[in-house]
Amino acid sequence: DVFYTEAEMERRRLSSASSTSFWAPTPEWVLSWKCKLPLQTIMRLLQVLVPQVEKICIDKGLTDESEILKFLQHGTLVGLLPVPHPILIRKYQANAGTAMWFRTYMWGVVYLRNVDPPIWYDTDVRLFEIQRM
Repeated sequence: DVFYTEAEMERRRLSSASSTSFWAPTPEWVLSWKCKLPLQTIMRLLQVLVPQVEKICIDKGLTDESEILKFLQHGTLVGLLPVPHPILIRKYQANAGTAMWFRTYMWGVVYLRNVDPPIWYDTDVRLFEIQRM
């Protein structure tokens, strides 16, 4: 990922013969995508954990990341994260398409699992059904 300043991008646009093939993200583009990303949970974690990690580093004078990793591994996120939305359980409602898919899938499994030894040999059982109109 390469980020260019506005001046560099303009210079590249002017010097490039095929400016349509060159693209670089602009700050406006990054901001437009940032507001669309679901970063609330990550931002909440960072708001809580960054001050705690900074305090540990200052209090203990840490320069090694092993202590910080131990703190993060043994910490808990209970109470920090929002309550998850309820899980919706929907009953399966069969229709002709899903019934046909399931029937085809099951017979495919049965057929392929019984190829060796060949129990279908010298029978009229076929994996595919051909419909004539």
